[in-house]
Amino acid sequence: MKKLNYFVLLIPFLLLSCSKDSDSTVTPTTYSVVGLWKTTSSVLNGVEYFGGANTVKSETYLFYANGEFDVDSYSDTNYTALFGFSTGTYTIPNTSTINLSAAAYNSSGTFLATYNVSCQVLLINATQLQVKILNFPAANDVYVKKFVR
Repeated sequence: MKKLNYFVLLIPFLLLSCSKDSDSTVTPTTYSVVGLWKTTSSVLNGVEYFGGANTVKSETYLFYANGEFDVDSYSDTNYTALFGFSTGTYTIPNTSTINLSAAAYNSSGTFLATYNVSCQVLLINATQLQVKILNFPAANDVYVKKFVR
């Protein structure tokens, strides 16, 4: 009878520790953000603000292994007509968060603003990165960016 009682006590732990296999993309810890990422989409509150008739038509994020990063935004699709840039630092405090702290400048190097954001990693694998930023650039905003390598 004692063996049966122990087994009954273990059932909740077994159920809690078992997880359903998922078809989702690999967890954020599997891949590094270090390297060059090209923006493919920039959606703010459901509206696309990248490419097409938008001002920024191409953009790169370069994450360095030392915790620094650079962003270059261009008004053309050839990555030649610089529109603005940012430089700063990033941290990865857990498997699904990237914190960015940077200063933004226009194409002539005039300081525009600083920003500190916490990005929720929605997807990362060898070729894709997708992040969501809440309350940026203003309260209640939802900003989703997609990148490829």
